[in-house]
Amino acid sequence: MQLVINSAGTYITQKDGLFRLKNKDKRFDISPLKIESIVISNKAMITTQAIIAALENNIDVVFLDGYGNPIGRIWFAKMGSTALIRRKQLEIAEDEKGLELVTDMIRQKIKNQVDFLKKLMYSRPGKENLFESPIKIIDSALSALSMHNGIIEDARNSIMGFEGTAGRAYFQCLSKIMPEKYIFKGRSRQPARNPFNAVLNYCYGILYSRIEKACILAGLDPYVGFLHTDNYNKKSMVFDLIEPFRIYAEETAVYLFTGKKIKDEYFHATDNAVSLNDKGKPVIVDAINSHMEETVRYKKKNVKRKYIPQHEAHKLANILLADENEKRPEWLEIKEF
Repeated sequence: MQLVINSAGTYITQKDGLFRLKNKDKRFDISPLKIESIVISNKAMITTQAIIAALENNIDVVFLDGYGNPIGRIWFAKMGSTALIRRKQLEIAEDEKGLELVTDMIRQKIKNQVDFLKKLMYSRPGKENLFESPIKIIDSALSALSMHNGIIEDARNSIMGFEGTAGRAYFQCLSKIMPEKYIFKGRSRQPARNPFNAVLNYCYGILYSRIEKACILAGLDPYVGFLHTDNYNKKSMVFDLIEPFRIYAEETAVYLFTGKKIKDEYFHATDNAVSLNDKGKPVIVDAINSHMEETVRYKKKNVKRKYIPQHEAHKLANILLADENEKRPEWLEIKEF
């Protein structure tokens, strides 16, 4: 499980081999064997003993900002990576293999969007007109995506253009099925301009921490990506690898709103921004964690969603290490619908 600390003033220490969480209201003990990561999203204190216990049990400690984005983490020093994997990450950005891999990631992201809209459409008989045009636009972008060859540098702008076209149609469609007071106009990131984007951004932030951990455990360098540029201190590989898994955050956000589980009291609003407050954050955390705990079909097996990013990160590492004459494996085939 992912242990998320939301309550301001929480004190995290270690006692008799267990993590102990205390605040003014209650005390809670939990075994390290039940925890995959500790996520701290508000003002809290953690002792060095607790940090050492986390590292000894290969539990990373992640710190989030007010929007739910990871701003720092502590992890075990022996990451298990090899220099060869990292060299390959740099090398394939200059050849056709890199373009194939990144196109696979974006293709799966767009396929997920189409599948999700179709699922929502089938559950809303008589409202097909809301979905038909956006689905056609996204299908067209998906078809155009397959026409590229060469290297990433030459194709980057057009790939991101097709991705953007699909994304605009996708979110415009999702807005139409929101409760009336939560209808929104497109994506807004930092800051969010409306409650839906505030929730979605927070879900993405939690998902980022999971994808970064998957990269590290697979030996991938989080800072060396294919599609996203290698700007200083930008976790380009995390931004690349999260693309096929954004659907997990989007499903969580949509179901919270359409299921009428969102309340106005969960948000703090100013003239220019909307953010989740201390009442709203635990609701979102519980929702996305529950979604990640659900079992789906993956590679002909029943697997919890939370394990799939790690499988795919290891698969990507294996692809990078494979003999260049070996046939490229099919990957990122995530089917839930």
